[in-house]
Amino acid sequence: MEKVTFNIPSLSCSNCSGKIQEELKTLEGVDNIFADLKSQSVSIEYDPSVVQPQEIRNRIEALGYEVI
Repeated sequence: MEKVTFNIPSLSCSNCSGKIQEELKTLEGVDNIFADLKSQSVSIEYDPSVVQPQEIRNRIEALGYEVI
């Protein structure tokens, strides 16, 4: 397992983090998802043989969130 962290400036409430977490749970290879509202970031543990960080980023952006 590897870990990637994305900064999401518009991550400001539990509804936002819940929406992102629910979407990422549908991705095969994603294991643990940790959203931190204070730092406006999401950390994801994933299996690099199954899913790549760019795919995870694309899913977050498809929900309408800017990822930096």
